[in-house]
Amino acid sequence: MKIKITFLFALLTASIYAQEKTTDTISQKGIFNLGEVLITTKNTADTLNRINKKTMESQNKMDVSRALNLLPGITLTVSGPRNESMVSVRGFDLRQVPVYMDGIPVYVPYDGYVDLARFTTFDLSAIDVSKGFSSIIYGPNSLGGAINLVSRKPTKKFEFDGSLGLIDTDGQKSNLNIGSNLGKFYVQGGFSYLNRKSYQMSEDFVPMKNEDGGKRDNSYRTDQKISVKVGWTPSKNSEYALGYINQQGEKGNPVYAGSDTQNSLLAKPRYWQWPTWDKESVYFISNTHLNEKNSFKTRLYYDKFKNLLISYDDANYTTITKPYAFQSFYDDYTLWWKSRI
Repeated sequence: MKIKITFLFALLTASIYAQEKTTDTISQKGIFNLGEVLITTKNTADTLNRINKKTMESQNKMDVSRALNLLPGITLTVSGPRNESMVSVRGFDLRQVPVYMDGIPVYVPYDGYVDLARFTTFDLSAIDVSKGFSSIIYGPNSLGGAINLVSRKPTKKFEFDGSLGLIDTDGQKSNLNIGSNLGKFYVQGGFSYLNRKSYQMSEDFVPMKNEDGGKRDNSYRTDQKISVKVGWTPSKNSEYALGYINQQGEKGNPVYAGSDTQNSLLAKPRYWQWPTWDKESVYFISNTHLNEKNSFKTRLYYDKFKNLLISYDDANYTTITKPYAFQSFYDDYTLWWKSRI
């Protein structure tokens, strides 16, 4: 697979208020504080849940969808027709629970559904899920809450970690994270690669018209990500960070393998593949300390999304000649800026 180097006012009520986390209010080792958004209530535990890096690693959760499935009130759902991994938060789907990366919205065209399986966890310090009450800092469409993927921030002069392994017998994973914190300046970089050619079906599976068992046909996935972040902290409560993320993904869509005669996919299966599921983001986040009570905060980002879906004639995945065969291509971008005190 080829690689292409391609935030308003505060809401206050008598019982609840929402505000963004700053470096002088919360300090957690390895957490990129500028990328956090905090929902504060009388009982924060009922509103904000977090999965940290240690938990994701110990539970071997390699993508965001599987990691989110560890939290209460969150249900993992998989959309068969498009082979997408999504979640529902207290019954709300991703159209009402938007996804963010360090507080930056993750936009996907067409219907707004984000395939969470395309986002790996290797370079994350935490995943925050806000339920019910959502800060207006998140923006619109957060009726059911918000999901925020928080990146890492180095704490030592030099630190690194990585892994290399197999996924069952037909896949590989590898990742490397390197960081350096020199006091006022820091840099964090990460690379990850996740590949699976197929997954194994149950030995009890009875062969069907469109699936003979064994290795699941057209169930491959490949996801690669490069991330770099450079930061400057001129004072204790001021910080400026510039980040870059490049994701390159592709996946297959397994054909319907059931026996329900009422399901149209049995008669007309979808021979779909996504050779391109790419995202590229550049963002700048800052927090300038003005006085004991006020600070000036800025978020600026450019996000680019490319997506190619190919519907083939048959299980050979080579020709596009029949009436139902087609190509669907997206090439979209978002440029956004917001400042506030």
